[in-house]
Amino acid sequence: MSSGVQNDQKALIEFRNRLIRFNRTLDTEYRAMVGGWRQLEPIWRDEQYRKFGGSLEEVGKGIERYLKATEKHEHHLLGLIQAMDAYLKAR
Repeated sequence: MSSGVQNDQKALIEFRNRLIRFNRTLDTEYRAMVGGWRQLEPIWRDEQYRKFGGSLEEVGKGIERYLKATEKHEHHLLGLIQAMDAYLKAR
């Protein structure tokens, strides 16, 4: 039984770590994209510049909602991992 819990705990740890890395990368790359777009303002002067900015803003709102929601998931996963750890130590 404890080997199953250990395997489950390992899978949760790996997934949580992947989620954290993904979220950091997503946030960093989105911010870099916005920064790069803003730097092009003096150069890219047509209507598409404004449209692209609107699309970035729309996507940014979704990213913000996603990151806020998954922060709760990260904490929940940590709680599960800690509960499994306590179970394994008690055995």
